[in-house]
Amino acid sequence: MNENPVLQRVAEHPRLFVVPEFLSADACAVLATIACDDAALARNGVTLQRDVTGTSGELPVTLHPELQALAERIEATLGLTNHVGGTLRLRRYSLGQGHPPHVDTYTIAGHELIATAIVCLRAPEAGGETVFPDTPEGPLQLSHAVGQLVAWHDVRGDGEADAHSLHLATPVLAGEKLILSAFIYGDPTAVLNAPSGHRATAELRATLRQLQPECRVGALRGFGRALAVVDDGVPHETVALLRTACAQRGVRMLHVNPNHFDFGPERALRDGDLLYRPAVSTHSMRVEQHLWHPRVASFHRDPDGPLFANMNANLTFARAGLPTPRTFWLQNGDRAMLRTMVDALGGFPVVVKALGYSRGIGVIRADSLPGLFSIVDFALAESNRPLLTAYIPDAVHWRLVVVGDRAVASYRNVLDEDDFRTSGSSDPADYTAAPPPGAEDLAVRACHALRTDHGGVDILAHPSGRLYLLEANFPCYYAQAQTEAGVDVAGAMVDHLLAKAEALAPAPVGPMPTLLG
Repeated sequence: MNENPVLQRVAEHPRLFVVPEFLSADACAVLATIACDDAALARNGVTLQRDVTGTSGELPVTLHPELQALAERIEATLGLTNHVGGTLRLRRYSLGQGHPPHVDTYTIAGHELIATAIVCLRAPEAGGETVFPDTPEGPLQLSHAVGQLVAWHDVRGDGEADAHSLHLATPVLAGEKLILSAFIYGDPTAVLNAPSGHRATAELRATLRQLQPECRVGALRGFGRALAVVDDGVPHETVALLRTACAQRGVRMLHVNPNHFDFGPERALRDGDLLYRPAVSTHSMRVEQHLWHPRVASFHRDPDGPLFANMNANLTFARAGLPTPRTFWLQNGDRAMLRTMVDALGGFPVVVKALGYSRGIGVIRADSLPGLFSIVDFALAESNRPLLTAYIPDAVHWRLVVVGDRAVASYRNVLDEDDFRTSGSSDPADYTAAPPPGAEDLAVRACHALRTDHGGVDILAHPSGRLYLLEANFPCYYAQAQTEAGVDVAGAMVDHLLAKAEALAPAPVGPMPTLLG
């Protein structure tokens, strides 16, 4: 045990310290025995809680002299007095258990939480690192060792919570992690006069911000990498599911609002970062194009990434030999031409599809020439250039979500009452049913024909067994397959981008990119 512990400052924001040999192995063994005797803890009124974040409970320091001594030693080392002391928090992490990202911000009896300290009593054999993903110098991770102290200030000197103190505990991959934590409450100005410690060596600081390849697993696989998500108002769940998937893999998600983007040359992603644009506006596409370069992982398969867009998906599918309903582009409402097109499509009914809409809006069935003429005239008057396609009767509409070389999810869309269009079902059976033979391969080929590794593909399955490819949308609303069917589509998406990033460049080291002015 270090008789005169020296705080090694490994980050400035938050002010983060490490003391490698804060407690002796013998002292840790005594404390571990106390912390693991559930029966004795219960007799002393300690209530233990058990959930996915491990086993936890508040241990009164009066239970044992070693607990009291530890609390006093932490306060003396940090130079802070705890005005709401009296307990240390026990937490035991078993295999697979960790803690999600959070910032410690609490107030008790008028005293604010100003510092957090963790002492490791038992170190896991693998995993269990404490990660600070948002420090200005770049994300850092601390592996725990028996007797080691890790401590940080939760507030700045002005009393505001330090957002950079966001931290998480990665799941334990082998062994057990046993810690005691002290939460120090007081006046935030106290941190201004607290010891600043010694700035850790450049070697130690660099070590905490890098990982060996063998350590890049689980919640640390994407450590150091960022995923920029360009969002101009997409459904909340689209971004929320991606954020969760990123946190589970150690990727820092950067939310980019294109409406506030200034296109400065410094707004750039690093080699080995990731990029996804769920937004569909033209301006969002320009932001994506600005952020992309050949060493950024995206869902684009083309060497030029998002710089060139396909203008005729139907013809692209036809040239690739993919089965689609026969389709014509409409530029005007010439009656003779429309009659010829209807004959070529096999007669009525036919489908007029106005472009630029979703969820069936703009898809209109025409059953006669008068109806067709009026629909087309209206669409053209609204400056829309619709498609005219064959109507496929008695077909089942399937949506497949493609990631990479496979369809990770599929589900049936059902007919709405008194409508020829379909929509998402609330019947679990529609999400667990196997897609028709050949549909998965067709969906993947459709996305690849458009030079993307991801998309929502709509396919009609006729009773004859014939499949008709309607469209492949990128980006697409993938969340329904996840929220209804329980398929981790967002996880598959992040995994795919990570694999591409790993092939492109080593994980970046240093600060995360600043993507908004």
